[in-house]
Amino acid sequence: MAIAIGIDVHKKTSTFFAYGEDGEPLEEFNKRFKRVASNRDGYTEVLVWLGNTDCDFLMENSTKTHDVYWILQGLGYKNLYVAHSVDLKRITKSSKKTDQFDAEKLATYMRVKQQNIDQFRTCYICTPEDMRIRRLCRIAKQELFDMGRIRRRIRSHLLLTGREWMGGLNTKWECEALMNEDDPGLRHLGRQLNECRLRRDAAEEAVVEAIKGNEKMFPIYEKLKEIPNFGDITAAYLAAVIVDIDRFENPKKLAAYLGIVPRMRDSGETENHCGLTRSGDPAARWLLIQATFRLVNSSAPDSQLKAFFAEKNGGSIEERKEADTSGLLKRPALVATANKLIHIMFALLTHPDRHW
Repeated sequence: MAIAIGIDVHKKTSTFFAYGEDGEPLEEFNKRFKRVASNRDGYTEVLVWLGNTDCDFLMENSTKTHDVYWILQGLGYKNLYVAHSVDLKRITKSSKKTDQFDAEKLATYMRVKQQNIDQFRTCYICTPEDMRIRRLCRIAKQELFDMGRIRRRIRSHLLLTGREWMGGLNTKWECEALMNEDDPGLRHLGRQLNECRLRRDAAEEAVVEAIKGNEKMFPIYEKLKEIPNFGDITAAYLAAVIVDIDRFENPKKLAAYLGIVPRMRDSGETENHCGLTRSGDPAARWLLIQATFRLVNSSAPDSQLKAFFAEKNGGSIEERKEADTSGLLKRPALVATANKLIHIMFALLTHPDRHW
């Protein structure tokens, strides 16, 4: 069995802890590499000491982990694993908070995994180039979010001042109309909306340009663009998160990766579906839910997805409105429809001959 090594990563230093093939701590190694500089030189020293020894390494996912992973990979480290923090309860739930303790527990988790017992899910670590595209998509998504926030402020202002506005507050001419209003508050909000619109457009152009240059993501982006109401940012961000559809055995795995599955609580003879697991990228999940809503709302054309939503929702939004039913949209119905949409996405991406 290989040596199991846990690495507790921080910005300046990292702590290594190892269990040998016999399951006993490697005292000399653990003492020598209790504090290692979190850079190429520090990790090279560890690699030289290990030589050609067969090792499995485990780190906890964090902002710094990606950089460390790329350094270790570049140095020739093999069998690198990154675990989701939520699964490492021996660390997160412990009252003992030291780097040595965390590294030791990570090594313990790795030792258990070597015995084919999975106590944690492994994170997918993309390449630096893929990460740059993903970060660019997140910036563009934030502009979308900010634009929606400003629109809500404008509608609130209009309501409080007894004004009506029939448009969607999304076009250039609407921004110009707001900036020419007599109301100084509306003029100021109109300028904010216009600035945000320009930033959104610039970010969207940058995203499309970047995604076109990526051989893995661009086919996924093009396929997702076939789905109605999937704009450039939504399609590009989901492509940047998925990266390679072959990573997922089935649509359930993809839905779980995006966090669009219910958390299970199974005790005794009862089995309950709780809230979403919320694992994976929250921005991708937000964009997917927003796109799902646009596909099932009142103005969307009829489709199998819209019919599925109406069944789960106890009627379409229009039907519930006509019946004067409280709550036109049930969130569980929207989430179930988003899960259904992921199954459709998986079918499109795994069968190039299929189209929306």
